[in-house]
Amino acid sequence: MRILGIVAEYDPFHNGHEAHLAAARAAVSPDLTYVVLSPCLKQQGTFSLLSPASRAACAVRAGADAVFALPVAWTVRDAEHYALGAVSLLAKLGITHLAFGAEDPDLASLSRLADLLEDQPDAFRSALRDRLGQGLSWPAALTGAALKVLPEDAPALKQPNNLLAVSYLRAIRRLNRNIVPVPVPRTTSHHAAVIDPASPSASAIREALSKGNYRPACAAVPPYTEQALRSLYLSGHAPDASVADALLLHRLRTMDKEEIRRLPGLSEGLEDGLVKAAAESASARDLIDQLTSRRYPSARIRRLCAHALLGLTEQQVAGAPLPSSAHLLALRKNPAMTARWKDLDLEILSTADQWKTAPDYGADHTAYRLWAQIHHLPDTLPFTEKVSSLEEP
Repeated sequence: MRILGIVAEYDPFHNGHEAHLAAARAAVSPDLTYVVLSPCLKQQGTFSLLSPASRAACAVRAGADAVFALPVAWTVRDAEHYALGAVSLLAKLGITHLAFGAEDPDLASLSRLADLLEDQPDAFRSALRDRLGQGLSWPAALTGAALKVLPEDAPALKQPNNLLAVSYLRAIRRLNRNIVPVPVPRTTSHHAAVIDPASPSASAIREALSKGNYRPACAAVPPYTEQALRSLYLSGHAPDASVADALLLHRLRTMDKEEIRRLPGLSEGLEDGLVKAAAESASARDLIDQLTSRRYPSARIRRLCAHALLGLTEQQVAGAPLPSSAHLLALRKNPAMTARWKDLDLEILSTADQWKTAPDYGADHTAYRLWAQIHHLPDTLPFTEKVSSLEEP
């Protein structure tokens, strides 16, 4: 049996996602397709526009057979650990193939980079130390060091999807799993400002919606996503940036120095800047702009803020075990598929009572409640949403 795995955010699920899913399925001809989805907080530390359940339902409408949530403690991480958590979860679900987008879908080149980062030669390590000592960010230092060893392949690391692709390959190797990688060409930038209806940027769609430009945003998504977006905005539950700002600034301003020092990924000296920026900033954007530098990219600062909101420490994140359970968000009804899950080395959590007591998802309860507050929804939302199911045609 061929089981295709995909790691995604789908916020919102747009025409480009639909095309990627179709291309991946065409390349593999799978019997089943599983998606591991970012929950209320995404990889770069930002809250999702649509709920995990809503995005999962869209993925099933587009052809996925089951969608599971990646625990937030693995989601809000750098590319290496985000990929490791997601691929580990998919591997335990029994996937045989893993599809991912890449700006340069040359599997041989991506594999050479993955091998380099997993078995780092002395020349690479030395070059990496030198660049970090010069104050470069980790991604920039990584690319610069790789140029010393693999000059023809290393420029690919400058592109975000390529970097994630290499991270997925590293995870497959580290987990020692016999999973076939399937790179799918990505032609649109994550951060393209103009919405291309055929292959849009999710961030551009979110930006358009936040400004009330609904027509171009809705032209770039399938009808079922448009329905979910209309429901969100017409019900008055669009995300409120002022609430998100207030929650973050209050949290940072009330943390003592020792709490701040325990945040994941906090470098020496950054705690003083964080305290100062929290005291002076009027919004999350102000704070992130004030702290962003060549050494500390905005994504790293956003993840730092997300960890503060979640109350996660470096010790908790670094010591987190790989997921041993999977929170089911949506599925296409298929008795043969669900019967297979009984034999997995993984617990499938299909009810609120199951997942709210699962150790893997401890921080997710906080994330869901924060998300609900930002969307002016009841605090009980995470415990009342049911698994979305779609009948087989």
